[in-house]
Amino acid sequence: MSNLSRRQFIQTTAVGAAGAPLTAATRPNLLFVLADQWRASAFGFGSDAVVRTPNLDALAKQGANWRRAYASNPVCTPNRGSILTGRYSHQTGMIKNDIQLPPNEVCWPEAFADAGYATHYVGKWHLDGPPKPGYVPPGWRRRGFQTFEGFNRGHVYHDHYGFEDDGHPLAKRAESQPDPYYEPTLQTDLALEFMGKHTEDPFVCYLSWGPPHTPFRPPTTFDLYSAGEIELRENVPSEHQKQAVKDLVGYYGLCESLDHEMGRLVKFLDENGLAENTLVVFTSDHGELAGSHGKYRKGEPEDESLHVPLLMRLPGRIAGQETQSLINSIDLMPTMMSLCGLPEPGTCTGSDLSGAVLADARAPSVESVYCEGKVNAPANGKTRNSPQQTPWRSVVTDRYKLSARLDYNQVDSLFDLQEDPFETRNLAGKAENKRTEKELVAELRDWGKRSDDSFPKTPAMAREEYSDTEAAAAR
Repeated sequence: MSNLSRRQFIQTTAVGAAGAPLTAATRPNLLFVLADQWRASAFGFGSDAVVRTPNLDALAKQGANWRRAYASNPVCTPNRGSILTGRYSHQTGMIKNDIQLPPNEVCWPEAFADAGYATHYVGKWHLDGPPKPGYVPPGWRRRGFQTFEGFNRGHVYHDHYGFEDDGHPLAKRAESQPDPYYEPTLQTDLALEFMGKHTEDPFVCYLSWGPPHTPFRPPTTFDLYSAGEIELRENVPSEHQKQAVKDLVGYYGLCESLDHEMGRLVKFLDENGLAENTLVVFTSDHGELAGSHGKYRKGEPEDESLHVPLLMRLPGRIAGQETQSLINSIDLMPTMMSLCGLPEPGTCTGSDLSGAVLADARAPSVESVYCEGKVNAPANGKTRNSPQQTPWRSVVTDRYKLSARLDYNQVDSLFDLQEDPFETRNLAGKAENKRTEKELVAELRDWGKRSDDSFPKTPAMAREEYSDTEAAAAR
């Protein structure tokens, strides 16, 4: 893996662009929409079919629906770092929440900005250390976003929260609120406002919503679900069912509220002649356990935490299809850059998997994905990062998922995802599965070796804050 400096990366990008010139007419825009804590099953097209998501269901049919997308590390800060850098959290040091992405990491918005795109960020960031809400000032800490209407972290959906580009408190700008105030609606307004100013030149708009992360309190307009209509997954133990139902009543309402906002975004693109030349990407940083396996929230290797939605639409290039090709968060950067005609940097650990969804391409062969974490979600639903929590690594193949804790040899679980999609029958340690387990442990070790993973030792940690001097030296 190459360790390109910032200057070398710009030079590499410039050479690539010169070899294949891109114009405003041929270079796609990018609308990247990130939800927080939305699990892959919670859609009308998913197994949690009680939730109503007509706009996202339509988007899935119009473009590519990646049914096997996984978070590289299913916690906010770590996976957001992986999405931006195309690298594992053990490589960047972003192995827990509330630490700052190191200045030497190359991020894809920088490449788009260097290629002439207008780049804009809206919403929750969670990559700038512990400040809450935290104003992210201009410069390297914005990682290539030229304008920024967001904040570092926090989940306050029904009160004004966040900052203007210049640091002034964010104020309501439109009258399209479903309630007197709902944060995702205002954030969607800001994204629409930005795109409306750039209909004639290439843009990147990164919209990061806070829901359906806790608190599970949807706006009144979408607080429509009742306990009686909730259908629990079969892996929710009986003693957790009451709490799980209570959580999902609000959780699904938040999901439906975001589906409404997604409909506004797609309608804007369609009505302003931007749909044909805009790559739309929708995904989440991690899922929500909601009582499955007696656990809540995220940070664990179980499907409800690790498995995330991933939808892509680019008419004329991406065919309407479901794909079973495995994909990891670290693959998003090179895949999106390829779809937009930009060369990927040598810093990426992830791979360009655009061939899995392009109408005229050969699908790549992806045998497995590698995932990591360190957070145990206790039964009371209060997840905390602490040194006592054990690290884990997982490898997911077309059929199996194997997870190890503390050491590659200490297999914690093995599931046959084809026969047991709810992961209720642990096959680890059983004589009849000895060969499969041995092969998957070898695959897990190989991933660790290829990505310089120090597991079970803790990788080098990013410090919480960097000075401008350190940032300049790193660049």
